[in-house]
Amino acid sequence: MNQVRNSWVAKKDREGAGFVDAAEWEEVKREGEDAIKEWIDDQMHGTSVTAVLIGNETADRDWIRYEIKKSIKRGNGIVGIKVHSLKDKEGSTDFSGSNPLKKFVVEQDGDVQTLSSIFPTYHWDRDNGRENIGDWVEEAAQASNQLSDVQRRSVRRRESIAEGLNFDAGTAVVLLIIIAILIDQYTDIDLLENFDLSQYQQRTGDDSMFP
Repeated sequence: MNQVRNSWVAKKDREGAGFVDAAEWEEVKREGEDAIKEWIDDQMHGTSVTAVLIGNETADRDWIRYEIKKSIKRGNGIVGIKVHSLKDKEGSTDFSGSNPLKKFVVEQDGDVQTLSSIFPTYHWDRDNGRENIGDWVEEAAQASNQLSDVQRRSVRRRESIAEGLNFDAGTAVVLLIIIAILIDQYTDIDLLENFDLSQYQQRTGDDSMFP
């Protein structure tokens, strides 16, 4: 990830910005879980934003999850940066991985939000990270300032795909109908005969989407 590390504009040097060499990380891992947590906590000291570099397998790594939760609880903003298309030392790139920020939510008064809906994720190449990373960091810090203490303390893993999605009832019905239409058209299952579409058509005045 040298392209990102060497372009860091929020600090004068890479260590001050919280970037470390792979060899140091491997050494810390050999010391066990408690040592890893302590090391991550130390790396966050004096920071206000955590940059999560997202590759193919990032979302499945336990210590990335710990880092995300710890960041929110201590009040850090988070900026997600997709780096799978950056070439490694052998000139190879990787496939895009899932966004780990989609796997966490915060909650207050029954309102559940995914971290990905609060903190944007950018593509290093496509979104010109070399020029814009400073703005991304500032935006993440501002977004974090909008979170309440209750939301920060509530951060947790998402329990289901639907959790944190803000669908209203009408949107949910439309999606279900579209799914039913696709199933009806491409399988032998006839689901549409079980739907009464007349009320929806009368309410919206739109029958163009229904066969």
